[in-house]
Amino acid sequence: MILKMFKNTAIIYVISQQEIVSLYKRFCQLDRNAKGFISADEFLSVPEFAMNPLSQRLLKMVDGLNFKDFVIFLLAFNPKASMPQKIELDAMFIIYHEM
Repeated sequence: MILKMFKNTAIIYVISQQEIVSLYKRFCQLDRNAKGFISADEFLSVPEFAMNPLSQRLLKMVDGLNFKDFVIFLLAFNPKASMPQKIELDAMFIIYHEM
């Protein structure tokens, strides 16, 4: 089921099926209320995220991410991600930062 949502996307060339399953398990741990998305408060429950000096800016980008968006967001930090994928995240950050 989870793997089908990425079937015809470039994501499957960047991360493995096993990594997608692992990310899904982590997503479910963070989505404590099983709403299908992760709230800002749920992201702040990750100590490394909460301690990050940019966390408040990042929260504007990640608040309400569903699983597919969660994976796409994390791809920007993957060394196998393409430069266009990383640039797309940078552009999102700039847009939200200027709001």
